[in-house]
Amino acid sequence: MLGISIRANWDFEGILNSILNLNIDICEIQLDNPIFKIPKYRKNSIKLINKLNSSGIQLSFHLSFIDVNIASIDNNMRYSASKLLEKEIVFIKRWDPLYTVVHTGKISNTFYQVPSVKVKAHKQQIKTISELMKISDFYSIPLALENRQKSTTTGLIENVNDILYYNKIFPDLNFLLDIGHLNTFYIDSNALIEDISIIFDFPIIAIHLSNNFGKDTHGSLEEGTIPIKALFSKVPSFKKKNLIIENKSVKKTLQSVDFLLNEVLGNK
Repeated sequence: MLGISIRANWDFEGILNSILNLNIDICEIQLDNPIFKIPKYRKNSIKLINKLNSSGIQLSFHLSFIDVNIASIDNNMRYSASKLLEKEIVFIKRWDPLYTVVHTGKISNTFYQVPSVKVKAHKQQIKTISELMKISDFYSIPLALENRQKSTTTGLIENVNDILYYNKIFPDLNFLLDIGHLNTFYIDSNALIEDISIIFDFPIIAIHLSNNFGKDTHGSLEEGTIPIKALFSKVPSFKKKNLIIENKSVKKTLQSVDFLLNEVLGNK
């Protein structure tokens, strides 16, 4: 199924009609949008989601990730992050979402070099995931963890080995594979595709689709070093996943939807 990510900075109400006219199956809604955070906008945000849901489009939700760190080595910060995300899961349960996704935790590159701090960060993340899985299972909402891009901090899940590690700890945990994030670690596109082929042995509930030139710019699918056509050709099972286009602007998103449908999936 094909979907789009409704970005936190988009004017949700202003673009709603455009979304309803798209040939898509899923909308993944980012809960960092101020309309979900500010009480006076909350009722209207629920009306907008209800309208989207009543159109027949399936919904999924990206839990807050701005300033939220599920692996914080500070116990109070980790606990606060976990409780915030739990509240968001309770909020979205009314729409019976296809899945909900949370960003992996992070730690500064300096601290990540200290073995004891690295171990503590992973233990903190494992604790948070356990808490989130418990409430997600209670409401029968599949929980997925998203891999992080290369940046000034280290993500606890960035590559194939990281996903393997957490898959062994949580066999029932889903993952959301962001190929734009993954591409920030690769120069050789063949190596990227090879590793993606390995990752597909894991429970991948959805794919975030964007392109870039080595930095996480969320560019349209034609703009970057990821050979999108070759990727779908060499990993045919890609087409069977929930494909979520995650571009920064509505314009780029429409461009990517057209490219994917007509140039990659062969809907010409």
